[in-house]
Amino acid sequence: MLPVLAMVVAQGMLPGTEAGTALYFAVVAVAVAGAWAGALASSRGAAPYCLAVGVTLSGLGDALWQAQALIAGTAADVSAVDVLYVGSYAAVGTGVWLMAGAGERSRRQRVAGAIDALCVTVAALLVVWELSIQATVSDRSLPLVAQAVLVTYPVADAVLLGLVCRLLTSRRRGEWAGLAVAAACACWLVSDVAFLVQDRIEGFGSWLDSGWLLGSLLLTAATSRRLAAPARPARDGVATASGLGRLAVCLGALMVPPSVELVTDATGHGDAVSTVFASTLVLTLLVFLRASLLLKGEAAARARLRSQERYATKLAAWSADAVMVVGRDHRLLSDPAPLAGLLGTAPAELGSTQDVVRAAGIDPDVALDVFGQGVAAGGQVVDVEVPARRMGEDRWYGVRLVDLGDDPDIGGVVVHLTDVTSRRRADRALAHVTLHDGLTGLANRTLFTDRVGQALLRTVRGGGSAAVVTIDLDGFKAVNDTLGHDAGDALLFEVAGRLSAAVRADDTVARLGGDEFAVLVEQAGDGDDAALATATRVLEVLARPVELEGRPVTVTAAVGVAVGRGNVTSGSLIADADLALQAARTGGRNRVEVYDPGMRAAVQAARELEHELRGALAAGEFRLVYQPVVTLADRRVTGFEALLRWTSPRLGPVGPDRFVPAAEAAGLIDEIGAWVLQEACATAAAWRRDHPGAGDMTMAVNVSAAQLASPDLVGSIAAALAESGLPAGSLVVEVTETALVGDPEHAAACLAALRALGVRLALDDFGTGYSSLAHLQQFTVDVLKIDRSFVSTMAEGEPMPAIVRGTIDLGRTLGLEVLAEGVEHEQQARLLAEGNCDSAQGYLFARPLERTDAEAVLLEQVARDAAAAAVPVPRAPRVLTRPV
Repeated sequence: MLPVLAMVVAQGMLPGTEAGTALYFAVVAVAVAGAWAGALASSRGAAPYCLAVGVTLSGLGDALWQAQALIAGTAADVSAVDVLYVGSYAAVGTGVWLMAGAGERSRRQRVAGAIDALCVTVAALLVVWELSIQATVSDRSLPLVAQAVLVTYPVADAVLLGLVCRLLTSRRRGEWAGLAVAAACACWLVSDVAFLVQDRIEGFGSWLDSGWLLGSLLLTAATSRRLAAPARPARDGVATASGLGRLAVCLGALMVPPSVELVTDATGHGDAVSTVFASTLVLTLLVFLRASLLLKGEAAARARLRSQERYATKLAAWSADAVMVVGRDHRLLSDPAPLAGLLGTAPAELGSTQDVVRAAGIDPDVALDVFGQGVAAGGQVVDVEVPARRMGEDRWYGVRLVDLGDDPDIGGVVVHLTDVTSRRRADRALAHVTLHDGLTGLANRTLFTDRVGQALLRTVRGGGSAAVVTIDLDGFKAVNDTLGHDAGDALLFEVAGRLSAAVRADDTVARLGGDEFAVLVEQAGDGDDAALATATRVLEVLARPVELEGRPVTVTAAVGVAVGRGNVTSGSLIADADLALQAARTGGRNRVEVYDPGMRAAVQAARELEHELRGALAAGEFRLVYQPVVTLADRRVTGFEALLRWTSPRLGPVGPDRFVPAAEAAGLIDEIGAWVLQEACATAAAWRRDHPGAGDMTMAVNVSAAQLASPDLVGSIAAALAESGLPAGSLVVEVTETALVGDPEHAAACLAALRALGVRLALDDFGTGYSSLAHLQQFTVDVLKIDRSFVSTMAEGEPMPAIVRGTIDLGRTLGLEVLAEGVEHEQQARLLAEGNCDSAQGYLFARPLERTDAEAVLLEQVARDAAAAAVPVPRAPRVLTRPV
């Protein structure tokens, strides 16, 4: 930019020379190129393009003027060149109009801007009239067209000056483009007026040319993005000139006519009364219009202010909050009306901050402390909630303070007061719901666990111990099933009341879920006396019948007790009490068990067993052994019972009495049972196929209660029979009475489906627990097995026990095959045979055998049968003693 300015100065110092002319056109070329570059890079709409067009037309006019001067020797005062010059004024005026309109955001602002522009234009026209236009018009030597053209330039300059005034009053902060345009128009105005008042201007080598050049360069600068206003918030985008500033522009324009008259009178250049009067009249009218707009704007602003005041007043009246301003000297500086609405009192009763504190029911010392915090915060917001007691009711207020004492608009501490009583009550209610059982109102597991943890911490500080007493009701499910859930809820509610009445005031009673309750007992010593006393009282209060739907219902409970100190966690202490509770359940009803470490060891062992059991089937750790079943009449092997064995790589051999319940609890029994069925059926089918002389041998498989309850049992048996090819009648499915009575209807349906397949059914362990004739009628079976516990009572030299005799007679009466288990002595076998028992199994005949050994028994019997068919020789049964 500095080299270009240097070129302008050099051009002004070389008037009438070729060098000056060359510099002139060099600057013009730079101006045109820069204007278009700026317009293309700008994002301000069409205004930069209009300025670029104006600079271009001015440059083209200069070029054409120079061409005429070179061709004709001199340029005419009025020619076609003036069309380009006038066009440049029009283009620049359009650009200025668009730039000014971009800064006016409302219709009122646009009208005010137009009036301001007209005022300045009229004043400028009066000045240029006196300076040049009047002389031009009075010069009769000039043709009319020449006069019109020469007058057009100062008139255009006056209009541009008015537009520039409008642009400057609407200019945003930081926008320099408007100033550049104003300076450019001023340069053009000065050169144009000087051109008209001088008698002769030779070529472009004059200082007037420098004014036009400088104006073009400033217009070029106005197209640049660098001079645009930076992005600001909307409130910062309004004109920087205030309404009074704009009015000063209008009033200043009104002073131009008398000033012109004074200058005219002083210089003696004629009388300008008529011109001055006309311009004064027009300016007065425009100023009146401008003042009217200002008055209307002020009235609208006052109306908006009153509306906002009414709006704020209504919001305060209907709001649950109140705002007051308090001086640092504790004086109330604001209207107390909003406070009166919040506190339910009359505004006249709130003349001071002491009145406000008293009406709110806040402790004065608390209020002073909170106010002091707000002042000490130094302009930072302080939020607190303070308790209050008003009209006999506990309340809470949220107080927000900020010290704005240094703010001239506020001058005090702003206190925002909110009644948060409802929220605090809702929080308490929510906390109660979250931490208490919805049915009984007792503490829930979350709160109980927390209370146990606090009690354990107190044992660390003050000694003593904490005991957890867990209670599980017996018979609750039966109440739900027979009387309905409403009756069950009523029972739980009654139990909760009895437990609360049976414990000390400091003990915590909780409902942990379902029909399980717990009591926290804090003891002075390390023993369990207080806890056991509580457990005893619990059993006593629960022993009384409960009236439900007009009938007495009695429930008992299993109770577990665990005692701990601060070296354990609340979770582990509750878990220990649960372990004791499980032991109480296992031991029977209406009993108390105290935790000992062995219980936890048993649980850990069970978990380890389950972990090992989960991969046992896939790892091939299971196998079947087979115990022969023989007829007591001729001691022939008629079948086998398949027995499952498991040898764990980590645990070693594990008995079925341990791993079968674990498999049931882990949900693995169906998968294992399906494998047993497939393996047993495949083995029996292979033996029947390979040793046809063995006759119609059977294979017995035990089915647990969990398998019988599974809907997949019948499908698994059918698949095993189909895959192996074993006839259905050769498979004996053994079930216990215990498995049948859990869900009698499902059990009956399952047994009926198995009989429909052709499978034989055996009732195992008959007479040991739930025996009744009704079971034999409800569950149709083929084989009745006498339990080994009854067979073991058959001693040498004594008659057959009555229960064994009765079982055999019952089986004969019902047409069932009777099979005795656990036969170990010949005397037992003889008595059973004499009593018409059909068959038996036990160590007397053979222990459970591996598959190859069991197959050897079959081969031996086939050989023996073949030999007997040739030479009948009676032989005693061979006893196999190889243990498995």
